[in-house]
Amino acid sequence: MFDHRPTQKEIAKLTQLTQATVSMALADNPRVSKATRKRVQKVANELGYRPDPHLTALSTYRKRSTSAKYQATLAWLVNDPDNEQWKRLPAFYNEYYLGAIDRAKELGYQLEEHQLQKDGMSGKRLASLLWARNIPGILLAPQAGPNTCLDFDFSQFSAVTFGHSLQSPELHTVVSHQAKSMTRLMRHILDLGYQRPGLALSTQSDQRTIHNWSSAFWGAQQSLKVKDRLPIHTKPQITPEGLAQWLKRYRPDVVVTEQRHAKKWLLSIGEQIPETLGLAIITIQEQSQNCSGILENSRLIGARAIEFLVDLLHRRECGVPEIPMTLMIDGKLVEGETLRHQA
Repeated sequence: MFDHRPTQKEIAKLTQLTQATVSMALADNPRVSKATRKRVQKVANELGYRPDPHLTALSTYRKRSTSAKYQATLAWLVNDPDNEQWKRLPAFYNEYYLGAIDRAKELGYQLEEHQLQKDGMSGKRLASLLWARNIPGILLAPQAGPNTCLDFDFSQFSAVTFGHSLQSPELHTVVSHQAKSMTRLMRHILDLGYQRPGLALSTQSDQRTIHNWSSAFWGAQQSLKVKDRLPIHTKPQITPEGLAQWLKRYRPDVVVTEQRHAKKWLLSIGEQIPETLGLAIITIQEQSQNCSGILENSRLIGARAIEFLVDLLHRRECGVPEIPMTLMIDGKLVEGETLRHQA
């Protein structure tokens, strides 16, 4: 045993490997063979090797104190039959991409789009292509629908996705904190004096968010009188006709929804917003729309996803994690002009 803290250089000498190989082996990087990783880790354990936290902190400081130089190219992986859909609807998915692009540049990375469902492409072929091009990290674009299962070998890549729509494999994810945002919005609505809030939410939106919006709304309803706890209006597709029928039957005094055209629909059936009916949009895309509700902070979500991915790269964590982590970003309450104090 050494009478000082063992170093990677000493491990390299004992194992007759380069220090770079030892570093990757200690991080369990799949670029080093499994046998070599086990041999290096065994020697490190026998020596009592532990990373020096002061050197790690110094390395991090130096990286942050210098201008970013090119580090690597990362993949923006699109799994969509219509490969351009993520750019169009909903618009905040494109905001994830723009936020990720900007933050990647600041950190010295390039983000390059790759399409999994492009003609002739397969998960196996694309994984080989990315590996051959030395692309170490993957940021998955939001999936086209809920409960998506993806056939792709992530064992050689660090990977982060968005939201809850990817059912399998379970990767690290960055997502809007929908439950907290709904709770905050409902508190605001009730403080304004509304007594019969109603939620209109498409089935797909509810499934994509693993019921975070609807469950938080239901929880907030428990503080209301039983007669004011209205059933949620949920359909595969929310339509102006269906919304009008639900309004007529249950008569909420405020509508909470993700539907971006809701204000136009409600005005078309004679409602006055907010004079006769309040309206709150839980996925406001731009504050300039003057709607009350929740602004998701989409570009920040994209930026944080890149930072999450880069951290995984620095730690050389590849493959599907044993315990996936979820980073939740708070939404911002926007008072807007579609809610008002009740007399």
